[in-house]
Order: sequence, then structure tokens, then C-alpha cells
Amino acid sequence: MKRHVMILLAVLLPSVALHAEKMDRKDPPVQTLTWGARIGFAATGTFLHDAYINGHEYTEYIQDTQVGNFAALQFRLNTRKLLIQSGLGLSFNKSSFNLDKNSWDMNSTKKDVISCSYSMVSLTVPLQFGFNLINSHPYCMSAFTGPLLRYTPDKYYSVEYEEYNQPYHFTDSPTRIVLGWTAGFSVQIGRTFLDFEYEVTINNVAEPMYETTGINPTPDYRLNRRVSVISFSYGIMF
Repeated sequence: MKRHVMILLAVLLPSVALHAEKMDRKDPPVQTLTWGARIGFAATGTFLHDAYINGHEYTEYIQDTQVGNFAALQFRLNTRKLLIQSGLGLSFNKSSFNLDKNSWDMNSTKKDVISCSYSMVSLTVPLQFGFNLINSHPYCMSAFTGPLLRYTPDKYYSVEYEEYNQPYHFTDSPTRIVLGWTAGFSVQIGRTFLDFEYEVTINNVAEPMYETTGINPTPDYRLNRRVSVISFSYGIMF
């Protein structure tokens, strides 16, 4: 009997010790709600998706991606595998594009270029859902996606159209509320994190163009555009 007890203890004790060691190594509980702040840079490009001038459609244009910046407060609701995050951001974006109004005519040998440059300061509110690819304290790696609302007041929007040898002058105003879609990737080490994010707007960022000098007849211009934003930011969780 004593021999059997010794054998049983010899088998059980290593198992108990191994289980205790695993318990000691167990990750600390995941914080369910965190909040922080981040700042970064945003490269903004322009997509012309509906371009008509005097009945001619244009599909070829040159766009200039320009770099702005942004800052944001954000909060994140975390589980071991899933996350929901939102916040409030202030974003400064700028971009430009130009197209040749004679490009529709294959026989034309002259260029007639119209260019547009614009900038805007917007409030942004995302609602993103994601998955924690790695979540082991102090490391976390996540992928996320979701909609984003962008609000741009008139006073924080500027646009300039340039045409050579033309007497009229066009302008437009911002679409105050723009819906976009985002996808991104986040890496967190301790309290600091890096975010990489891509945003594309779904509706136009500007209202229809209009002529300001009153010259008649006024040509028919329609240059509807969307933007895409690639951003990189550095943040701290509090």
C-alpha cells in the first residue's frame, strides 16, 4: 500500500507543479475599456469619379497627393479577441488635381488645362470593429475596419480653380457631412501604440461647382470627387 501511495504521489506531484507554473504564467486580465490620444500625418489623394465639361466625359487626370496632419482622442472597448473603438479627431487634409479639357479630342494638339487645389479642416468620428491578432500583455496587435463621419465647416474649407485664358471663375463649397470607410492595423507595446489606417470617402467631398463672375453663357462643369487618406499616427494610452 505504501509503495502504491509513493507511486501515486510521484505521478501527481509533477502534474500539480506544472499546473501551478501555468497558473503563474497566465496573462493578466485584459482591460475592458481604455482611452488615449494620438497625433500623426495623413496623405490625401483625389479621385474624380464623375467628370464632365460641356458634355464631354473625362477619365484621365493627374492628382497630387499631399501630406497634412491630425490629432485625435480615442477609446477602445476590448475583449481577449474582439474590440470596438471610436473617438473624436481633428484632421487637416489637402490635395490637388488637374486635367486637360482637350483630352477627349484625339485630334487636338493643344492642351487646355484646368487645375484645382483645396484644403479642409474636419472633425472626424469613427466607429470601428476589429480583431486582436495578438493580445498578450504588454503586446497587442489588432486589425480593424468600420465607417467614419467627417464634418467640414464652410469657414475651414478653401478651394482654387485655375484655368488659363478663361474669363470666368469657378468655385464650390464643402459637403458638410461626408461618410467614409476605414481599414487599419494597430500595434501596441505597453501604453504606446502605432496606427496605420486607410480611409476612402463614399460621397462627394464638395458640392456642385458654380461660376462667381456672372458671365454668360456659363459652361457646364461637373468635377465630382472623393478622397482617399493614408495615415500614420503615434499614440499613448492613459
